[in-house]
Amino acid sequence: MSLQQSPSPPTIPGPSFPDEFRENQYTGEDGLYLLHSAIAVGASYDSFERYPPPRCHPQTRKVVFEIILGWLNNANHGPRILWVHSAPGSGKTAIAQTVSEYCAQSGQLGATFFFSHCKGDLSDGRLLFPTIVYKLASSIPEIRVPLSRAIQADTSILNQSLEVQIQKLIVEPYRTVPPPALPTLIVIDALDACSGDEMQCRILTLIARLIIVHRLPLCFFVTSRLEPHLQGLFDTPVFCKLSTCIPLDAFPSDTDVRIFLRTEFASIQHHHRCTMATINPDPWPSNDVLELLVQNSGGQFLYPATILKYVDDPCGMPAERLMDVVVAAASAPASMLAPIDQLYHHILSSSADSAALLRVLGPTAVLYAPLPPAQLALLLGAPEADVHVALRDTHALVDGPAAPGQGVRVSQASTMEFLLDIRRGLQFWVEAGKYHAALARGCIRYIAEYMDNADTLDLASYQYVRRKWTRHLAQATPSTELLDDLGEVRFVYSRVPEEVQAVVAWLQKIPNPQDHLLHLWRGWQAELCSARGCPLP
Repeated sequence: MSLQQSPSPPTIPGPSFPDEFRENQYTGEDGLYLLHSAIAVGASYDSFERYPPPRCHPQTRKVVFEIILGWLNNANHGPRILWVHSAPGSGKTAIAQTVSEYCAQSGQLGATFFFSHCKGDLSDGRLLFPTIVYKLASSIPEIRVPLSRAIQADTSILNQSLEVQIQKLIVEPYRTVPPPALPTLIVIDALDACSGDEMQCRILTLIARLIIVHRLPLCFFVTSRLEPHLQGLFDTPVFCKLSTCIPLDAFPSDTDVRIFLRTEFASIQHHHRCTMATINPDPWPSNDVLELLVQNSGGQFLYPATILKYVDDPCGMPAERLMDVVVAAASAPASMLAPIDQLYHHILSSSADSAALLRVLGPTAVLYAPLPPAQLALLLGAPEADVHVALRDTHALVDGPAAPGQGVRVSQASTMEFLLDIRRGLQFWVEAGKYHAALARGCIRYIAEYMDNADTLDLASYQYVRRKWTRHLAQATPSTELLDDLGEVRFVYSRVPEEVQAVVAWLQKIPNPQDHLLHLWRGWQAELCSARGCPLP
């Protein structure tokens, strides 16, 4: 099997474990069970939360995959890190997914972590190494016992520094097993989506130590945007010797985009054959239309992939939807919008009620973790049906729940950037502070209700609220309504010092601070700190 020929997806996507490992998860005593509580469950290449994942078409990126395959086969003697970088929307995640599936089938894959801006725990760099270790325990059975013993001997490892975790959970268990014929591959996608430049560089530095200092038989496939701090690190002498890179933008991709579009349009035509039986020309669309789309893509896959999702609406007419896109694209030069921004505007403009759309899309864009429609509606104080109706025409930009209980989220980081940039979003600009304030108010309201009705309210919603409400408040634009909510005495009874400090800090930084509220919260802060024996900040 060539690298481009990915294996068929499983019927129920998700990691598989030997029976004895599965049993370990549920004993409640095994170290691996404890480790599972510290991982990002949706970060794996085969996670249900990522299904269906992006993949490369078998006939695209051939030169790139030849380079990757050569690096994999020479990892014993060559650079142990391969860095694939490019502009947004060029298909880095699809390449990482295809490489992961290929190496899983060949037996070389050890672990994967797909970072994402759009989900809280998938942007948390602290979860990277515990997640990698947990997956290594599945792919390398020999390290399970020493790994489990290390965690059982000191459960605080999971709360210690990344350096300690690597030493105790990777280096020491690895020393107990014979090295493989080829280094075990670890795939890290979208490193730039990990929160904080410092954390990103720290992760790469720790990876370098695993290879140089500890000499572990590991190799790393890393993708990211070409960020200055990452470029600077990879340009240092240590990383120049340790790594090689693929500048994806340097590889012409118009031909690949053309193949991708033609293949996917044929698939859409087949799936919608009843409504497209009389469509001409053959093939559909015409070559002229196809070339317009290829030209507008600028060599990136984000533009055509978004068009395909928009056209392939199960309740729509593909030919009509494509013609709408083509007509709108023809006006792009006059509008001075980039083709991808013009496409976003066209999709969002298809909503019958833009104000209702933004009331739901705005909060969705600033959530710290995806929430199911019912929970999102609860925080917005709206019927759940309003969430579904508002987002029903945005499936090309917003991922709906893949299963009951899963959340909605903006599908691409580039889409999020469009929404949060007033110069690009224009009338669809998501004013982050405004929607953080709406969510902060919803959280405050929910906590107050939960205190009165703990037996009847949803625990999952409460967990999000308690973990994230002060983060929403910290980014919120002040309003009379929000300030009034903060004056609710019954809400404050259950506060802890750290949360009260967050409120005090926000009240101190906002324009026209409310002296009476600040005095009130400082008083509660002093009482809580006194009761708990902790000093005032």
